[in-house]
Amino acid sequence: MPDIPAFGRADSTVSNPLVLFPAANGYRRRLYEGRAFSVQYDHHASNEWGEHSREQEQLSAILNEATVRLKWKPADGDWRDVKIQGPSVWLIPSGTPHALVCPGEVKMVTMFLEREFKADLKVGAASAVTVMALAQLIVRDAFIGHLAGRFRQMCREQIVHDAAYVESIGRMLGTHLLHALLRDEAPPAQPMGLKDEVLQRVVYHIEEHLAESLSLAALGRVAGMSSSHFGRLFKVSTDLAPHAYVLQRRVAKAEQLLLGTDKKEIEIASLCGFSDETLMARWFRRTLQCRPSEIRAQRLS
Repeated sequence: MPDIPAFGRADSTVSNPLVLFPAANGYRRRLYEGRAFSVQYDHHASNEWGEHSREQEQLSAILNEATVRLKWKPADGDWRDVKIQGPSVWLIPSGTPHALVCPGEVKMVTMFLEREFKADLKVGAASAVTVMALAQLIVRDAFIGHLAGRFRQMCREQIVHDAAYVESIGRMLGTHLLHALLRDEAPPAQPMGLKDEVLQRVVYHIEEHLAESLSLAALGRVAGMSSSHFGRLFKVSTDLAPHAYVLQRRVAKAEQLLLGTDKKEIEIASLCGFSDETLMARWFRRTLQCRPSEIRAQRLS
């Protein structure tokens, strides 16, 4: 892991509150700019933004295992900084001076939210910078995993999608992330489940290896514990047994491929870890109450 550069002096001033300062080191941007909402997704080798602020709330998600350092200045305090291990999400209140250093390859989606965007949402304005592992948010709202996967696929494809498509997915992801980040949470139930960093590591491993067997023993090794102990703690953390969670994610990825590609059902089944298209269809009926062909028909209509 490369070293993360240190920030400049904490008392430095913000030279322009509305301008980003990207490094010219492999930076690539895809941007949708709307009246109340804008969205961009980045895939760059490394990057650095100097201290700046935005009039909008900023919602960013790292989609890979990159490590970045975020620095910000609360309205009533001194500069703070934190090292963030991806996949993770952070929310920055409007008008908050901040800076970001990405020393290695980062796949990231960023959204800028005007007050109009949030007017109809039952969430308040962010009062402080909030950082949370993507795995924790997926546990709160499984649909976030599907949408994050769509942006991750965009990064991998390195192609330009039309603005309406990017906007629609970005609005859904932004809405679900805000609800998951800002809703009031009850104190964690006893017994405690997996530690946040372990759950994050396991969920990321599942997302990246859906085509493989993903046995309980294999996931236990990723978590660094016995399979039986891992299975109990995973269910406490997610309310799902590991096998059920894996199947849920396989169906979600298959749905994504049916809607977004021309791949045949037998190929999609293999890519998502189903032994054949018949088994995939069975789990579609159980999970989505429809057949894969009906999902594919939505894309063609």
